[in-house]
Amino acid sequence: MLHTVTTSPFHTQSLQSCLRYISQDDEILLLQDAVFAGLRENIWSKIIKISGVKIYLLKEDLLARGIVDKVDESFEVIDYSGFVSLSVQHEAQMKWE
Repeated sequence: MLHTVTTSPFHTQSLQSCLRYISQDDEILLLQDAVFAGLRENIWSKIIKISGVKIYLLKEDLLARGIVDKVDESFEVIDYSGFVSLSVQHEAQMKWE
């Protein structure tokens, strides 16, 4: 299953809730303000890494926030084409706001 999270973990509990319900075969795509969770040296990037699931961040959202060069290397940065590919790969999807 592909989980998409759109809100900052510093302002909502969407990412926290998502992490409670994921399984090891799931993947998470961080969009919009959720990309802040992927910054190096913050508590959320550490928590996400512990989950053991594959994490993606949308490049356009990182660029819009001026943080593309501050992303933890453990996460994969993808563009809109990569987003479409992920959506096609995962029949089941869950959006967390």
